[in-house]
Amino acid sequence: MWERYRPEALACIDRGREVTFGELGDAVDRAARQLQRCGVGEGDCVAVLAPPSADFLVSFLATQKRGATWLGLNPRYTTYELEHVIADARPRVVLARPVIGERDYATDFKVIDSTLRRVGAQLALLASDERTAVSPALAPDIERSSDDEGRPSNPIAALVYTSGSTGAPKAAQLTHAGLIRAAQVRAQVWAVHPLRLIHNVPINHVGGLGDLTCTALVAGGAQIFLERFSAEGTLSAIHAHKVTYWYQAPTMFEMCLSAPEAADMNWSSLQAAIWSGGRPSDVLVQRLARVAPRMGVDYSMTESVGPITISPLWESAQPFDGSVGWPDPHRGVRIVSADGKHCETPGEVGEVHIADEWMFAGYRGVQAASPGEWFKTGDLATVDATGAWRLVGRSKDMFKSGGYNVYPREIELVIESYPGVRSVAVVEAPDQLYGEVGVAFVVAGRSIAIEGLLRHCRERLANYKVPKRIEIVTELPMLPIGKVDKVLLRERARG
Repeated sequence: MWERYRPEALACIDRGREVTFGELGDAVDRAARQLQRCGVGEGDCVAVLAPPSADFLVSFLATQKRGATWLGLNPRYTTYELEHVIADARPRVVLARPVIGERDYATDFKVIDSTLRRVGAQLALLASDERTAVSPALAPDIERSSDDEGRPSNPIAALVYTSGSTGAPKAAQLTHAGLIRAAQVRAQVWAVHPLRLIHNVPINHVGGLGDLTCTALVAGGAQIFLERFSAEGTLSAIHAHKVTYWYQAPTMFEMCLSAPEAADMNWSSLQAAIWSGGRPSDVLVQRLARVAPRMGVDYSMTESVGPITISPLWESAQPFDGSVGWPDPHRGVRIVSADGKHCETPGEVGEVHIADEWMFAGYRGVQAASPGEWFKTGDLATVDATGAWRLVGRSKDMFKSGGYNVYPREIELVIESYPGVRSVAVVEAPDQLYGEVGVAFVVAGRSIAIEGLLRHCRERLANYKVPKRIEIVTELPMLPIGKVDKVLLRERARG
């Protein structure tokens, strides 16, 4: 749309090169024709191995133009992970940047060549010249007989593989309707003009594909691509490209604001800082308030596609109340207690359920849910007197200590309120006496006494909730999407 109405407007900046919507539209048309020559048609899958870049953006839009389903491959995938996802998704073509960072993928594709042949997937390299197109050298000249005219009927826009914490990763099917509506909601509730955002998260995650890219496309804004996240690179891009809209996970905000470069930053372009994927500490919110005039939060997940709850942008001078905003009134969402009752009493803990036409269309290869069937997210939440929601943890994060239910997020909030604490993650560890106990990993901005921190916890928490061990660490391990890697922390806690 924007290539017709605003062809001269900036669509993205990739490795210093500015690409207008007119240029982007031309590149997408070329790539779509090349995908057609590869035999890609409606309902086929196109897998893409690339960092956040114009390569990624063109491949996604060209895939949609062909009526096919797009699949992002994370450059950090091991050879085994690449093989698993390709074997499961069975793409017709795999588009790959041959070298990303210091890694050459030639060896990876030699190892999985038999898998590519078995599923009938063609391998084509993404050209690295300024045209941002698929290299035709590896694309056989195969003309597909299907009619290109008319609107594609394939409802599945993309596949996003879940983390697989409960088994092999599963492909969540994201629909066109879900991605577009999610982008419309964010663009309207968080209206920022002009919209210039940083895209520095992996393309295989809904945060990069939906929360950032689709929002920018729907709003006609520009996205500045960074091939990998770093605090220095993010701050440099904000300054150089006059970023107005900063959407990150709290851990990424923490790393950026703690970097030496943050002290001398010119933040004048920034209009809003928005987080998702975790709760920032009150200290971090105060630091964000000094650089962003407005702030916001939403709560979403791969399976919801768009926000389950969302807040308006509030003035940074207002205190943060710790909520994740209010439910989207047009979505089917609820909080359900363990005995199956709808939670309406403030403070009552229940699991978040969703059921509407904008959520994911089930997992690929798994029987789809019946219309109207509620999807159980595993997230635990409460509602307050204003109707705002607060997340208290995951049903699987909850552990039992001496027969009592313990929610790590409750403990983390108490520890975050202690002077000097920048961030914290609490996980469970086996204990011979109590079954399980809490272990807290704490990042401090200055030297703090563990005994003082424990005393602070004992004054505010029942004894069974107080961590039995506290470790002061320089940083928390982070997943590529900006969330704390609690799987790794649990391994450390058990050790």
